[in-house]
Amino acid sequence: MKKMKPKLPDTDSKEFSLWAVFKGANKFIWMYKKTIILWLLANYVLLYIFTLIPRGWANSLSILWLVAYYVYWCIFVRYIQQHRPYFSLIRTMNGLIPTSKILFINIFLYVFIITIPYVPMFMGFRDKYLECFESYMSFIESYDAIPGKLMFFIILLLISPYTISRPYLAWLSSLIGKSRSIIDAYKKTKGNYWSFVIYFGITNSLYVISYGIDAICKTDSLFFIIPILTTYFNITAISIYKIFYKKQKALKPSLQ
Repeated sequence: MKKMKPKLPDTDSKEFSLWAVFKGANKFIWMYKKTIILWLLANYVLLYIFTLIPRGWANSLSILWLVAYYVYWCIFVRYIQQHRPYFSLIRTMNGLIPTSKILFINIFLYVFIITIPYVPMFMGFRDKYLECFESYMSFIESYDAIPGKLMFFIILLLISPYTISRPYLAWLSSLIGKSRSIIDAYKKTKGNYWSFVIYFGITNSLYVISYGIDAICKTDSLFFIIPILTTYFNITAISIYKIFYKKQKALKPSLQ
């Protein structure tokens, strides 16, 4: 797989075209479909190994699996961008900094969503607010139901430019030795809020559909969808990354 680096657009661009991103990513996948299939198979193998771990996340062995899965994606990103060596311990460790920040941001927001309804109860509105509070908590407790999952997906979708999409660009940047600052990612992509919302919605819609099918038909479609979804998400994210972080340089094939 030679000369895989995407054609790089002008970094002075303040907006990115979703059509160009998806068109370029699809073309890239088609041109290197055999290589992408090999990466998908490796992804399936790693996920299957996790299913063999007794008690799943409750087992301490899952930490070793998580490390292996993280390294897999680090190598994938460097390989797609043709940054040799494909495995770099320094860059892999460097990527843990934005990764930990992404986890912190999302955990903080999750805790905030869960706890914010309690605030009015400590401000003297207990009697008037109690019915609303009980309805909210009933909804939270039913998060496994399809309506609850859909509502959380919508909330996640609206905040994704700040919690996932832009911070993810900082992670991609850190893996090749460039800026790992999430604040820098916000500055570089300023003015693209709705583009990121639509992008996240499109790339994760397949997950929502598969979850609905699993819930209704009791299938295991998510196992087959997740590797495809995560691989496609990373390729399109790299495409967006090139717009804001890379200098213009004509290389083929193009993700843009």
